[in-house]
Amino acid sequence: MLAKCWIYVFILCQIIVIGMYVYSTLYVPLIEVAHKKRSSEHLQIGCNDSNTKFLTIFTTFSERELPRFRIQNNTLCNYEKFPKHLTERAIFASDGFQLRRDGKCWLETVSNTNDSDWHIIKLEPHMTAAGRPVLRQMFIETQKRFNTDLYMYSNGDILFHVEKLITSLEEVKRFTKAHNIRRFIVFGARHAAKLYSKSNESFEIISGSDEEITQRFRGTKLDQLDAQDYFITSKTSFPWDAVPDYVVSLPAFDNWLLMFSNKAGIATFDITATNLAVHQAGAPKFKDNNYQTSMSSNRKLWNASIISFRAGSTYLKSCCKWETAFKEGKVIIVKNPTFKDKCIAKLKIPVENFLDEKVFEG
Repeated sequence: MLAKCWIYVFILCQIIVIGMYVYSTLYVPLIEVAHKKRSSEHLQIGCNDSNTKFLTIFTTFSERELPRFRIQNNTLCNYEKFPKHLTERAIFASDGFQLRRDGKCWLETVSNTNDSDWHIIKLEPHMTAAGRPVLRQMFIETQKRFNTDLYMYSNGDILFHVEKLITSLEEVKRFTKAHNIRRFIVFGARHAAKLYSKSNESFEIISGSDEEITQRFRGTKLDQLDAQDYFITSKTSFPWDAVPDYVVSLPAFDNWLLMFSNKAGIATFDITATNLAVHQAGAPKFKDNNYQTSMSSNRKLWNASIISFRAGSTYLKSCCKWETAFKEGKVIIVKNPTFKDKCIAKLKIPVENFLDEKVFEG
């Protein structure tokens, strides 16, 4: 009887040993692989819920204004901090595109053709007016080339706190989807930092990281609340085909977009409160004949479509219907309590024709 008990004990021990072996050699590694796979997917996808990248950010740079070259290299450094698995980055430029070649970020990123994920898009004649870039044509071209959730134009002298921008846009995406808002456009104001002077040329940032943007521009104030330097829409949320050929970096076009959106019933979002955008101010503009012609063109387009409303009177704080805010450390969207009906301008153009759903669905 005692011998039989020892046999049972021996068999039980063998079963336990075999079980531990199987657990250690098969089950645990499989769990680790699954965990690594989930972690890898999280890192690759980030805030996005599909294989589509989250944001295309595009801009234009001055190719003749030497004082702006270092400022634009600052912008390149900053754009390098946008997560590559979430964003596409593009520069619209002419055939003879020239930036200061000794700029650190130019040498390390854009000029490295073997390993560069930047896209240089040639400014074709139909994308310009008086030789300067036209906003709507750049949006249309960008949306043809890239498949992302959102598309963002920004002036070439604006720096961003990347995490704050992405987090703000994530909430806009979530909010519009949750409330079935199909038509929308996002605006934001900028902080001012004088990074250029004739005596010191211009200031060169070190890395363009969120930490540097926060530290170096702590205490800067919002500047020109009637000026909007960046715009974000989805591929189907805004009818860019309906926008006149406004030239960027000149007055009127930003105010027009806000007026038009409010009139057309397109939801307008202001992300100023939860975003940090910094204008590298101080560099003089090169006001040649092309500049003057483009300025005149923008004014004519404004006067041809807006009835008795002065460009420069459009303040984001009172003219966007929605705005971002912080609540318990999270970004939320709230109705703008200071929205004014004056921000719905009288337009000479037939806005109702632009609201056909087919326009928004491409």
